[in-house]
Amino acid sequence: SQSDGRFGPMASIVQSGKRACYSLLVFVVFAYEACVYNVVFIGLILPGVGKDDFRLPFAVVFNLFFALAVLSYLRARLSDPGAVPQSWQLFVSSVGNGLPIAPPRLEWQPGKATYCGHCGVPRPERAHHCRLCGVCILRMDHHCPWLSNCVGFKNHKFFILALGYGVLACIAAISSGFPELLASFEIFTRRQEGVVASKSQPDIPVLAVYAFLLSGVIALCLMMLLSVMFAAHLELVAHNSTTIEGHYNNMPNPFDQGGNLSNFAQVFGAFGLDWFLPVPPRRPMTDGVSFERTDQRIVGGPAGQQGQAQGYGWDQELSAEKVWRVRYRVRATPKQSDKEGLFSGSWWATPAPCVDQVPLIAQSSVLVGSGVKRSIIQL
Repeated sequence: SQSDGRFGPMASIVQSGKRACYSLLVFVVFAYEACVYNVVFIGLILPGVGKDDFRLPFAVVFNLFFALAVLSYLRARLSDPGAVPQSWQLFVSSVGNGLPIAPPRLEWQPGKATYCGHCGVPRPERAHHCRLCGVCILRMDHHCPWLSNCVGFKNHKFFILALGYGVLACIAAISSGFPELLASFEIFTRRQEGVVASKSQPDIPVLAVYAFLLSGVIALCLMMLLSVMFAAHLELVAHNSTTIEGHYNNMPNPFDQGGNLSNFAQVFGAFGLDWFLPVPPRRPMTDGVSFERTDQRIVGGPAGQQGQAQGYGWDQELSAEKVWRVRYRVRATPKQSDKEGLFSGSWWATPAPCVDQVPLIAQSSVLVGSGVKRSIIQL
């Protein structure tokens, strides 16, 4: 993807090179840790020190957490982070000038559609433009270089799970092999001092010992790094906030539901087993376009917009549109004549400049209203 077309082809080449380096490093670390733990530690070291009975339980625990971490990472990396859906663009077109548009500011703007100067169209509350992905992302948290993707409404859960299971996999690796890591470090220091290994030490290849010691150092560094990131993002999710919104101070958080469980449900969906699996929320609490606020309740709206852990009614399109009309304070406007066309009189009725440049967008469809054309983002 392109930054927003302003920096030329060289910048795009540099960005592509950075993404390739980040991706290569991540997959090399994943492969190295998995291979060393299972082949060297489980296959060589544990039998060598007489701990055969521990091989199966250690392998099951580590590989379970490791597999969940890798799957969560891949889902966060490969999933659409939440590009503005076509349904929102059609809604904007249908209400025309009845939709109040506010200039974007780095502050809380609940219930306000803001105008994106890059895309040239209004966007929902809590959406932000990513210049690296070249598209507006629903409830954008940040752009993660290690994912080569944004973290937003649709993959935020996967990102949190990847951090959590990554920490657990590191803890499992370090705790299960801690005595052997100390012994490996002792062997390393003795060889550095020129001391010959005693006959009582197990007959394990020196390269295997060094590889295991290096994997332990990497796991320790990852555990500390991921733990800090995991704690920081848990704190944000517990208050129904994002990395971007964490700096807002113009008013109290209007989206804070007043409890940790309710705030987590805004990202993970209604509580259930799916909270702990790298799958989309089975009962999402919002559609990503409008978010429940403690100062505003909509009676008769879709489930999940009334403070009830029932999940959003995805099949209730008309009800969702009614909710959007209330949330964004759509004004009643005189019915447009056929001569005016669908987009006439709308000051934002111009093609979005970044639509055709973004790989996250599947295609760009063109609506025609009395000869007026406009590009619509389509997932």
